[in-house]
Amino acid sequence: MILRKGEKSIESGRRKLLYIQVSRAIAILFVLLGHVNILFYTEFKYNWFHLGEWERTGGVDFFFTVTGFMIYYIYHGKAGNSGKATEFFLKRVIRIYPLYWLFTLLTIAASIIFPFIDEPYSFDLIIKSMLTLPTDPILASTWSLSYVMFFYIIFTAFIFKPKIFKPIIFLWIIISILLELKVIPKQGNSFFTSFSNLEILFGCLVAHLTLNYRFRYSSLLIILGMAGFLAVWINNIYHLIELQTPIFYSLSSMILMLGISEKDKKNRKVPKALSFLGDASYSIYIAHGPFLQFYILIFKKLNLMGSIGYFFSMSMVILLAVVSSCLVYILLEKPMSNYLRGVVFNGKKITSLKTAVKVAK
Repeated sequence: MILRKGEKSIESGRRKLLYIQVSRAIAILFVLLGHVNILFYTEFKYNWFHLGEWERTGGVDFFFTVTGFMIYYIYHGKAGNSGKATEFFLKRVIRIYPLYWLFTLLTIAASIIFPFIDEPYSFDLIIKSMLTLPTDPILASTWSLSYVMFFYIIFTAFIFKPKIFKPIIFLWIIISILLELKVIPKQGNSFFTSFSNLEILFGCLVAHLTLNYRFRYSSLLIILGMAGFLAVWINNIYHLIELQTPIFYSLSSMILMLGISEKDKKNRKVPKALSFLGDASYSIYIAHGPFLQFYILIFKKLNLMGSIGYFFSMSMVILLAVVSSCLVYILLEKPMSNYLRGVVFNGKKITSLKTAVKVAK
């Protein structure tokens, strides 16, 4: 692959990042697809292409890469501005916690009102879940959120004092990689040196590369990234060789994201529906788990599985969960986020992540 230093930095012009917006939708729908297959396989021993039997499908790996890419791409220029560090973190808290808390509390309430659905949650689990501390959270499908929030804390420190925290972060990355490759003996699994943290930071690396270099053959990069995912999926089905699947998923996600971001250096047109799904991606991320379980329960009670079959049942559950999550975005997340931004920032003009993605500098 030929690499050239960019004659003109991406930052020098304003343009719409429509393909990046679509990648947000792809990432979260990919995660949803993995979760619905796990639920159907657990409940009915049915899944598509054995997805429900795999440890991971690669959806969350692509999600981590997209997360790191977007944050670095949009906010790296704020490094060294301590005031912007506070602003960045407050915006992330406003975006993440209100909707997450709402659905967590609704899940707790449902377990109390309908004890046959789930056992009561312990106080310790409730506190850890509400604070997104490392645990198996009450909203099981949001287990990755603790890694995302940890990354936000690290990135806030980077914006605040880059000269101090950049070498610390770099040393932490090196140690984590050496532990993952078993160059350094690893005892147990540590949240702080987990490969999931590295995957988000690899997304930052892709953003750094695309901001400073131009890559030829972006279509080939996209094909290679997709081929990497396909190769791991085939291996998952036929068990051809022993693979460290997170590493291969991560490499494939980086290559794919590099190709997508290169394509986005020119003005593109994408369907409005996909752009909207990108906007609604966080609501889909938070709400899809409860909605999937709710609609599966309804289908069971109405005996629709036997009437229309598992394939059409799963297809309808996916569609209903996505539509319901989009309604959550329109009716809850968007107005709630706008209101809280107005309260916290007192009418100060603040660029949202959505706006920054659509028109990036």
